[in-house]
Amino acid sequence: MSWFYASDGKQMGPVSDEEFQNLRGTGAIAGETLIWREGMANWQPCAEVFDGGANETAPQAPPPPAPLAMSGVVCTGCGGTFPMDEVVRLGDGFVCATCKPLAVQRMREGVASNDAEDIRNEHIKHEASVKSIGILYGLGAVAMLVMGVVFAFSLLGSVSRAPSGQGEPAFLVGFGVVFVVLGGLQLAVAIGLRRLKPWARIVAGIFSGIGLLGFPLGTLINGYILYLLFSQKGKMVFSEEYQEVIAQTPHIKYRTSIVVWIFLGLVVFLLLFGLLAAFRG
Repeated sequence: MSWFYASDGKQMGPVSDEEFQNLRGTGAIAGETLIWREGMANWQPCAEVFDGGANETAPQAPPPPAPLAMSGVVCTGCGGTFPMDEVVRLGDGFVCATCKPLAVQRMREGVASNDAEDIRNEHIKHEASVKSIGILYGLGAVAMLVMGVVFAFSLLGSVSRAPSGQGEPAFLVGFGVVFVVLGGLQLAVAIGLRRLKPWARIVAGIFSGIGLLGFPLGTLINGYILYLLFSQKGKMVFSEEYQEVIAQTPHIKYRTSIVVWIFLGLVVFLLLFGLLAAFRG
């Protein structure tokens, strides 16, 4: 059972039975201090309740659940003192009618902000991993587009060297078109993953499903990508709810580890090496 009491014209409480007895023992609650708890008909001095034998559990309708100071209730918004019927309880205090809208709005924003920060902190590492996949898709897109250009130049060389217009232009054109289309699609997926677009998750899942055939390295890498995209956290980071969380928590950032940067550096090096070899070929 919780107790309320008045002190220096202000409402105090609620406090537990143990805390209430401690306050009586220290003198913070004296005999003349007004006290109330659920079941009491009215506010009464502490001495009357405990020493006078007043019925503190009478089954009558209780007054509003807060200690009523003789001078009124202090608004936590503006600091003014108001009668009990002109204020409403909000959180641990009371606010007047003028301060109520702003106080409610601040409480809602505070709760939403705290919830959003908890969700972002729980998913930020997974979010960063998904965006890293976007970087890998971007590098793959560059490679595809460059290979399309290489085949285009090969086509021109083949046509110019053919003695009577012979050669393999259709073959080279076909490969060039395939590489350019795949490169453009991968580039779009890369941008979509970086922006956590739901459609990019589906297309990347199709690519990774095909990539599982590249046993053993391709199977391991694409299996991990599929986990990142379609796990419970993966579903969350691609949801509209998580977009709202990101908008509310722009101050939360994830610092990519040095291992990831080294891995990406190796990928770029191998990509450039492969492109150089293709051009020389």
